[in-house]
Amino acid sequence: MISPAEAAKLANLELIARRIVEGFLVGLHRSPFQGFSVEFSDYRSYQPGDSPDRIDWRVYGRIERLYVRRYEEETNLQAYLLLDTSGSMGYPTSGPYTKLDYALFLSAALAYLLIQQRDAVGLYAFDEGLHTFLPARARRTWVRQLFAALEPFRGAPPRPRRSALSQTLHRIAEKLRRRSLILLMSDGFVEPGEEEAFTRALAHLNAQKHEVLFFRIWDELTEKYFQLPLQPLQLIDLETRRKTHIHTLEIQALYLEHFQRWERQLYKFCTAHQIDLIPVDMRQDFFTPLYRYLLKRQRLP
Repeated sequence: MISPAEAAKLANLELIARRIVEGFLVGLHRSPFQGFSVEFSDYRSYQPGDSPDRIDWRVYGRIERLYVRRYEEETNLQAYLLLDTSGSMGYPTSGPYTKLDYALFLSAALAYLLIQQRDAVGLYAFDEGLHTFLPARARRTWVRQLFAALEPFRGAPPRPRRSALSQTLHRIAEKLRRRSLILLMSDGFVEPGEEEAFTRALAHLNAQKHEVLFFRIWDELTEKYFQLPLQPLQLIDLETRRKTHIHTLEIQALYLEHFQRWERQLYKFCTAHQIDLIPVDMRQDFFTPLYRYLLKRQRLP
């Protein structure tokens, strides 16, 4: 499967989405999970007697395997991508891509899969408030409008704005009258003392009967395990631009204690409310988050 670093080199999100999905299909075919794999994409393996007109020759050109397109009636599923574009998603500030870029690549791949399955997909993007909205549509041409709405955030400097994560989720829960699949893309970092507000917002979505997949995107080495150089450092808050000087040895234990306590609390809450919490390391490929989406989609009518 294409890596995030390789995806970052490609020209646009439409190309990125296709490459990710095609690689994902190959990965499923070669994995122990191939039993239901292709049926959940818009493809199945070519069988003798299938019309050559239905062969996807672009897929064949990449993986040298014959797949035919499946044409199904539009489903009743309505999905929304919820994209956190706040300052913390601009981490790291140096490197080929950021957490936000990873979220964009994954969102594009999910939108591509949803549209191929005749599901309707829409978009909410937010930082201090909602700033981008597209309604859910299932037309094939609609995915290009989604990509066009997402493209300006790709590779852009981090927006020095806090994330109104809790308030945004409450607002969306009130706006969506129809049961939907919510695909939340965020690092899930909240200010100390705001943890309960965030879980209440997730509970609000749950109470409105929405199905929630929370893709928690982070840099595992530095943000989860705090693997930083053992020396004095200057840290810059990407949301407020506030600067502080620390020594790694002095702060590491306190950081890990707070982080792990919040992780246990969040995992316990999501398990109790049947919310899919999916940790995503931005250094890894896209197979696991896409596979978790397919598992969720399989359970939905």
